[in-house]
Amino acid sequence: MEMKSKMKLGFVSNGLIKLACFLCILLLPVCVSAASKKDAEVVGTSIPVPESIKSKSRVSFSDIKPRIIDLIEDGSPRSLEVAARLLHRSDVSTYTDNEKLLLQVCSTMMEYCWPSYKVSWTCPELKGSNYYTNVIFSVRNGMYEAPKADGFIANVLPCVSLFSAPKDTSSIASIKAVLEKALETRSNSTIANYMMATILQRQGKPSKAMSYVKRALVKDSSNKDMLAFQMMLYSSLGKYDEALGVGEKILSCDPQNIVALEICCDVYRAKGEIAKAGDLAAQILMLDSRKVKYLLVRSEAVMATGDYVKASTMLDAYSRTASKEKDYYLLKSRLQLEWNKSPAAAAETLGQALLQYPDDSDIMLAAARTASEGDMKLAGKTALEFIRRILKKDKGNVEATKLCIAELAKESSYEEAYELSSSFVANDSSIAHIHIGICLELGKFEEAKDMATSLYSRNRSDLDAQKSYIKVLVATGRKAEAQGMIAALMEGADSSMKSFLYYEQSFLSVDDKDAVAMLRSSLTQNPRNTDSLTRLYEIYSSKKDWKRAQYYIRQVVALNPNNKKALAMSQKLSKEMNN
Repeated sequence: MEMKSKMKLGFVSNGLIKLACFLCILLLPVCVSAASKKDAEVVGTSIPVPESIKSKSRVSFSDIKPRIIDLIEDGSPRSLEVAARLLHRSDVSTYTDNEKLLLQVCSTMMEYCWPSYKVSWTCPELKGSNYYTNVIFSVRNGMYEAPKADGFIANVLPCVSLFSAPKDTSSIASIKAVLEKALETRSNSTIANYMMATILQRQGKPSKAMSYVKRALVKDSSNKDMLAFQMMLYSSLGKYDEALGVGEKILSCDPQNIVALEICCDVYRAKGEIAKAGDLAAQILMLDSRKVKYLLVRSEAVMATGDYVKASTMLDAYSRTASKEKDYYLLKSRLQLEWNKSPAAAAETLGQALLQYPDDSDIMLAAARTASEGDMKLAGKTALEFIRRILKKDKGNVEATKLCIAELAKESSYEEAYELSSSFVANDSSIAHIHIGICLELGKFEEAKDMATSLYSRNRSDLDAQKSYIKVLVATGRKAEAQGMIAALMEGADSSMKSFLYYEQSFLSVDDKDAVAMLRSSLTQNPRNTDSLTRLYEIYSSKKDWKRAQYYIRQVVALNPNNKKALAMSQKLSKEMNN
């Protein structure tokens, strides 16, 4: 009996121990939770709540699985497609109203936000109307309707109008405020981050937009629409290599992605790689002949190869379109200058462009070049007047500054030209030869000599360096060295270079008779050398040989009918002959 009692006590004890262990296991999470809560209160933080619990979309769609709501709130093409697949019913009659509604939501988001992806599901007919159907109707008609319901989907759905009505700027501020609120609820939503990036880009904040795009790409790194958008942002930030890197990523898996091709084409053009841009423009036009603006890129590319006939044909084809962009006017005027050799025709084209783009710097710069080359006014303004307008708006405009220096030198405003060129040439050697000429005119021989020597020693075969160096040798009286260099270069030089060499040699001549012989040799090589013609006018004018002087100055005026200096010389000569 005693043995049996002990055995009973043993079983009871073991049972009590097991029960105690079981209760401990049950109570452990409660204790841990309480401790965590206490700790959280101490350090002033909160326990994270899952995104799906936070979203109020569950209130409106309580009969829908949370997983489906999560996918729609993420809003990437892949998420929307999976959500639609989970909502699908083979028997249309078994759909609930909320399932039908959410299929419409998925379809609307996909169609407008992600145009590179097709809606692969069928949406059953939805009868009746409510907040969501009204918003979908507004979005599809290009209107923004401020949210009037709670929940992530209810707030983000109206924002799809960003893409259905991209030119509407009136609602940008309201949409941005809605998205900021939505992202507080679900910071990793692909579609909300993409929408916010779109707003920031339209507000001219590409750097900030980029941070949202990168956040969106974390979950959907192969999204073609977002990658194309990222390319555009990189391009606007001047990060061309990064833009092309993203473009290669898209085109490697989708070679006919026209959006990526367009951006790559624009980037290559911005980089000055016009041949590559032209090749891409040809691909774009093959895929979609309606993309007529790429006729301009193609035209520019073939013009760069000297094929002006083909370029002219393309420009004529473009001119038959409804609207003419500024690039058309720029290319047309360039064709008229370079191929037709007609500053007057180019001036007429740019006059039309100025009516359409009166304050555009590129158009004004082209007008300045044309006015300078034709020695004329264009739309009532001189080349210098156009340049000063550009520099008033943009002091750092490099091309306008270079043209301004050249034009000031041309008008003999050497002091002003020197002030501008001496600071500019330190950073850009492309005007070094103009600066040397200005220094020689102002008697700054040492500065001219130092610069010309440096340029010539760096590249003895460069024609501009050779010309500048010879000018300095002649101007500083180093006759023997100048004669030797002229003789060495004369053999093998083309007619233009020979004309220049004979002109410079005329200054080394012992008398006027020898100088005239050199100048006539210069004109034999190039009859349009106005420097040689002008020097002959000066020699005969100094001898009071008015008829010969008149003969040469008339040729200068005929070549440059609007040249102020030549006209002044001609008028002065006429007075001398009448006295």
